[in-house]
Amino acid sequence: MKITNFLTEIGKIQKPFYRMVDFEKIFEQDRMTVNKSIERLIKAGVINRLMKNVYVVRGQEENLEQVANLIYKPSYLSFESVLYKHGVVNQPPFGITFATTRRSKKIELGKVECWYSQIKVDLWWGFYEKNGFLEAEVEKAIVDMLYLRERGKRRFETDEWYWSGVDRKKLKTFISRAGLKDRKLTE
Repeated sequence: MKITNFLTEIGKIQKPFYRMVDFEKIFEQDRMTVNKSIERLIKAGVINRLMKNVYVVRGQEENLEQVANLIYKPSYLSFESVLYKHGVVNQPPFGITFATTRRSKKIELGKVECWYSQIKVDLWWGFYEKNGFLEAEVEKAIVDMLYLRERGKRRFETDEWYWSGVDRKKLKTFISRAGLKDRKLTE
């Protein structure tokens, strides 16, 4: 299949990332032939492999947060990623950080590390859908951080955090709802 035909067909699917099964539908050939076609497309610079069985079309905007959110479900963007986005912390995280009710896990998407940290099911709230993926409210990201700190899974200090974008009343409500001990942040 020619590259222009491939791009036309892949454009009909419109997904943030593609898997082998998507390519099998496009090429309508056996898996071995599809594998060879994928390798040729990678070599030609038409698609990028982010990880095993996860591909994106080059030139399309690679929204790694969305891809990472869809790969390991259920999950939502939280912790350092959200705090950095909202200006609470000024140091960018080393990777993309998610909360999940599944086992904690680290994956690499291309050259970016994605960290999924397990939270209890009772804490599965305080997020919204944004740009096709789930993201914690800034106050919930703080609660998620505190939850992990209480369990010895995160170490951080809040002395240098910028609190201007944080709703202290909402944070107090969230901390109470989560049953956390650290109440001094809301004073």
